Amino acid sequence: MSVDFFWRRVAERSLDELSPKALVGLIPHWFDSEFGSLSAAGEVLGVGRNGYLIHVALTGASGGAGADATAAQLPVFGGEERVETEGDPGSDSRREWRVLVLRPDEVRTASAFLAGVDVDDLVAASDAALAAEVVSLGFATPWSEKWSRALAADLRELKAFFAGAAAAGDAVITFESA
Repeated sequence: MSVDFFWRRVAERSLDELSPKALVGLIPHWFDSEFGSLSAAGEVLGVGRNGYLIHVALTGASGGAGADATAAQLPVFGGEERVETEGDPGSDSRREWRVLVLRPDEVRTASAFLAGVDVDDLVAASDAALAAEVVSLGFATPWSEKWSRALAADLRELKAFFAGAAAAGDAVITFESA
């Protein structure tokens, strides 16, 4: 199973002016020419197979990062879901675009929550839950110390991304790519 997550900082007005399809179009994928420069500028963040594991660690299959599960939801799977579809129902040509949107106040809440998370302690405390989740999701690679370090690195990047977005007063859109 491989699910990638992409987060993109946008001006709040974009949330009101653009359709879900247009918002998804703002999020570059790994091999898009602008991904590297936007990532380096802190405007976009992509996380490979660890996106859902970040969610597990933050929301706590085994107690998680803290008592505020609502705030914990915000960084990965939170926000308002927007959906746009084209084509006839049941048709092979039917397309769907789904995006989650966080307004600047929600971005600040998520950033404040993430700022209080000690990444290394969180990953260590969630080790058994993460290992079990890796098995239940059917990953071919078992949970390991190397994977734990990679997850911690992704969490640090997520913290930095949300801190930058919050400081700039940006909204954030999230796209899940299976």
